[in-house]
Amino acid sequence: MKFKELGWNGFLLQIPEEMRLTAESGNINSGYFKLEMENLLLEVKWEQFNPKKPKSLAEISASFIENVRKTIEKTAKKRVDIKARVAENIFISSHNARSMILETGSGLREPTYLWVCEKSNRVIIAHFVFSPLMEESEEVVERILGSFKCHTEEDLVTWSALNIRFNIPPSFLLSERRIAVGRTYLTFRDQKFSTFAETGRSFSIEYFSMANVVFEDTYKDIDAWFQKKYWKDLKKSHKNIAFQSSEGRKIMRHNAIYRHGISRSGLFTRRTTICKNLTWYCSKSNRIYSITYMSYISRPFFLKRKLSEEEEEKIFQNLLLSFKCHF
Repeated sequence: MKFKELGWNGFLLQIPEEMRLTAESGNINSGYFKLEMENLLLEVKWEQFNPKKPKSLAEISASFIENVRKTIEKTAKKRVDIKARVAENIFISSHNARSMILETGSGLREPTYLWVCEKSNRVIIAHFVFSPLMEESEEVVERILGSFKCHTEEDLVTWSALNIRFNIPPSFLLSERRIAVGRTYLTFRDQKFSTFAETGRSFSIEYFSMANVVFEDTYKDIDAWFQKKYWKDLKKSHKNIAFQSSEGRKIMRHNAIYRHGISRSGLFTRRTTICKNLTWYCSKSNRIYSITYMSYISRPFFLKRKLSEEEEEKIFQNLLLSFKCHF
């Protein structure tokens, strides 16, 4: 069985090639994702760990089991008795993890692992469900857990899914998303508030699949595609966006159009926004990609608002350097 890399909300692991991301929510602090393939399902849940009110792994597992019971009862519309057989504890990503096997009456095997990652400050639960028909189940679970990383020594977080890969600072939180067959986007935001100022950055990745079919008349002319098919939607989703100039660039040997500009808005509270966008067609994935980066500062009219264009360009280029649009 072949495996591939998955990076999502601060987690990095190896999963079978056939596995697909079928549900997700939240951000790096608290969230959930579900991966599925024939005869195997993996759910990963996490939430912030409060060191002032610590809970033992036994308490966390009891709460998880109760939530599973309520979920099953809601579907079955009857009382369900769930048992948990505690197994030998293991190490996951250098952490001591509580291991147990859930018995829900479904006839499926449901090994579950819980641990606390002090470095990412999260409580993590990995819940597997697999059919007896899956002969390699034990080996697959062992491979996934052996590769599981819930923290990193690096200053960047790796995202690797949906056939794209990139690195961003951990302060950028996933805030908006749409994962669909023809059009997918992920938007990350980093915001800071003080008494007399609000500053923030956003980083959006959007791609359109089957580009040579859906955009048969424009996909080869990315500038025309941007103006005719995309600009109106981009202005709706990114408030205060504006471009004053554009030029040709290269990304992963693809021809791209780079747009940039500065916008100013507001009366009593004024905002200065630096806007950047890179759009290109990738023939290997047959997708049109558009990456938008915005940085702003908002302050009362009597205070200065200044952003370093050089610094923002450096941040944007560092994001682009890690980006892969095909493998």
